[in-house]
Amino acid sequence: MVDELTNLGIRVLTVAIVIAGTWLTIRGYRSGVRRLGRTMHPRLVGLVQQFGSWAIWTVVVIILLSYLAVNIEILLLVIGLGSLAMLLAYQDVLTDAAASQFISIYQPFKVGEWIETKDHYGRVIEMDLIHTKLVTPDNEIVVIPNSNLLKQSIVNRTRSGGLRIQVPVTVKNGTDLSKLEDHLVEIGKDMKFDLVQDTTPQVRVMDVGQTESHLVLLLEIANPGKRDLIISNVQRRVYELLRDSPGLK
Repeated sequence: MVDELTNLGIRVLTVAIVIAGTWLTIRGYRSGVRRLGRTMHPRLVGLVQQFGSWAIWTVVVIILLSYLAVNIEILLLVIGLGSLAMLLAYQDVLTDAAASQFISIYQPFKVGEWIETKDHYGRVIEMDLIHTKLVTPDNEIVVIPNSNLLKQSIVNRTRSGGLRIQVPVTVKNGTDLSKLEDHLVEIGKDMKFDLVQDTTPQVRVMDVGQTESHLVLLLEIANPGKRDLIISNVQRRVYELLRDSPGLK
């Protein structure tokens, strides 16, 4: 009887020591992750801390149950199936979280910069662990998974020094295209406060059909957010020019 109580006491003491040691180990682990992850996204650091803590506790519980001679085969099966299900359920989330870390390291763009992807164009207003949010020139909020951004080509319009816009102009045949080009260049120069410094407006004739000619006015604007406003102003000026300048016809 005494031996049984002694063995029980030793087992209880061992379990208590292991639990206390595990608690201290996890504290050290979380502190180490926090120090090593200073350049990582804060939410990713928290995710690594949480999953690591769960993994440590799981291993310790299995060891303790084995030490106490408890059959753990079913428990191991449940843990294995649960881990597999969790990985499958969080596959996209983990992919987006990893992509967020790559974006944070290489910084192809930052909050406040204008970027253009395959399907969207706008200013970055928020970057979190899973998504990046853009606001378009039409004031629409676009939410893009970080993994999609990592797979696509991204044009950073802010860092490239401006945005080239094309203003289409269509006129009937018989219009003096040479004079029209000069007028369009002057209209572009009138937008000098919105243009990238030391750039010159350009005009290109895209097509001359049987009844109409198609041209484009090319401008390098400094603020991509004013793209639609500048295009609207130029188109209004062109309309007034064609209406009030019969010498072009």
